Amino acid sequence: MKKAFSILFPLLAGLFLSACGSSAGPTPAATATPSEPGSPTTSLTRTNDEALVTVAITPLNLDEASASALTFKVVFDTHSVDLNYDLARLATLSSSTGEIVEPTTWTGAPGGGHHKEGVLAFPQLKNRGQTLTLTLRGIADVPERTFTWKVN
Repeated sequence: MKKAFSILFPLLAGLFLSACGSSAGPTPAATATPSEPGSPTTSLTRTNDEALVTVAITPLNLDEASASALTFKVVFDTHSVDLNYDLARLATLSSSTGEIVEPTTWTGAPGGGHHKEGVLAFPQLKNRGQTLTLTLRGIADVPERTFTWKVN
């Protein structure tokens, strides 16, 4: 019985860890997520997968230059890191003109866990320039994760 346990336990533990881990290496730069034809929202999604945490960000109203706020859906997924972060303090939005704003609100799940989702809202920029970049600092000890969209 002990011999069977000593053989099966490491095998089962290895299978469990491989299922929770990522088989791909880190992808530090935000990349576009493939989308279905006619689905503009998902074509705008950018993802970052570092330090066992995947972050996906989708702008919700990027094409509305006259909107009073720019909003972004943020989704975190991990199996090993507690996501107890205050995103209103860790995020910034900047334009290629050098203007930087901080979020006005984070509407999402409070506290930690392994799956977190919500919406970050930023004040509208005075001059959007050619690109907008959302930066998250300090998620799972990654100094910066950047997500960029062309706006003009």
